[in-house]
Amino acid sequence: MSKVFIDASSAILLHRADLFLPCARTFSLVMAEAVFREITIDGYPGASFFKTLDNRLVRVQHPVPGKKPPGEFYRLDRGEQETLALFLDCSPSSDGSFIIIDDGKGAKFCRNQRIPFINALLVPKIFWYSGLMDTKAYEDKTAKIIESGRYSAKIIKKAGTLTKEELTYFLPERPDRGDTHGQ
Repeated sequence: MSKVFIDASSAILLHRADLFLPCARTFSLVMAEAVFREITIDGYPGASFFKTLDNRLVRVQHPVPGKKPPGEFYRLDRGEQETLALFLDCSPSSDGSFIIIDDGKGAKFCRNQRIPFINALLVPKIFWYSGLMDTKAYEDKTAKIIESGRYSAKIIKKAGTLTKEELTYFLPERPDRGDTHGQ
């Protein structure tokens, strides 16, 4: 099962679209402590839900202290910093891990450092391409995320045009397809 590191915005967007739990059951979801603290503040959307998360579904971790990631890392918010640091600490480059991040500066950092990432908007498409979701659910969940998120027309258009082949890296392992890598 691929490790997937998630930021606060993505977690909230997936929760609003009723996709957080399916995501946590499909991937080995890892959340930085700073992200968990942020999304469990009273008054935040879904705070009570996130407070009740079972640690078997989502592993909350703190990054290894002292490691200094490259580039514009320190211009990011603490949650994105910890999410990226965890990824860099825990992920060999070939293990299928990736980040779900909906912070523009964080996405830019990932692009510049060649870190595999998607935003929450692509989760329904990935589930659809994997056969975990039918077309109607994919369309409904995508619309819900667009409604809840702050995506530019350019990002929405790009997400709509990505093919299964372009997203293959992010597709969950499926026992019924005979996936065995990562075991």
